[in-house]
Amino acid sequence: MKALFVLPFLVAPAIAHADQCELVSDEVATHALAVMHGHPNVIEYCEPCGDKAPGEPHRIDHLAKQRDTDGYFAVTLDKREVDLAYEYVQTAPSKYENVAALAGCPTSGVSPSLEVNDATDHGVLILPSETPVVAQVAAPPPPAPTTTVTYVVQEDHINWIAIVAACGLSSTLWAVTLLVMRRRRTLAMRPRAIEMIDRK
Repeated sequence: MKALFVLPFLVAPAIAHADQCELVSDEVATHALAVMHGHPNVIEYCEPCGDKAPGEPHRIDHLAKQRDTDGYFAVTLDKREVDLAYEYVQTAPSKYENVAALAGCPTSGVSPSLEVNDATDHGVLILPSETPVVAQVAAPPPPAPTTTVTYVVQEDHINWIAIVAACGLSSTLWAVTLLVMRRRRTLAMRPRAIEMIDRK
């Protein structure tokens, strides 16, 4: 019977992980649990973290999901929160598939599956079978056409000299009118005064 093992340099995973699918919706978490319940053999492989090769395969003993205060869910594997983007389950004797891809969580820089090569004197070699998926970022919409608004400022030049002259002319005419009216009144009253003197 051949022992299943992995070369020593394949065992050590990177310490720092780049989170992609650690907190997911209830639907994605439920799908991930179903996938891992049906395929309990799992491998951890974090390419964005700099892992040189997948970790050692192991069998899942405990699965659960936990809800955080913001309403997102985390999947716990053997009572440890995991990022679905870096978990692979064995779906065939020589193939492991990415849990995030099977559960419907988008990933970036992650191989969709791993291939298991035949055992050799140095162990079983597990390698990515496809080029890591790169998230497609939609191009931003074209900028809206710019509307140019032109403001025309019109300056009204007031002829103050004409206004002053008009005001002066109006005042002169008014003064003349008053003098004429006063003169007429004086002339109209003078004969009556003479008549009153003669009567005495």
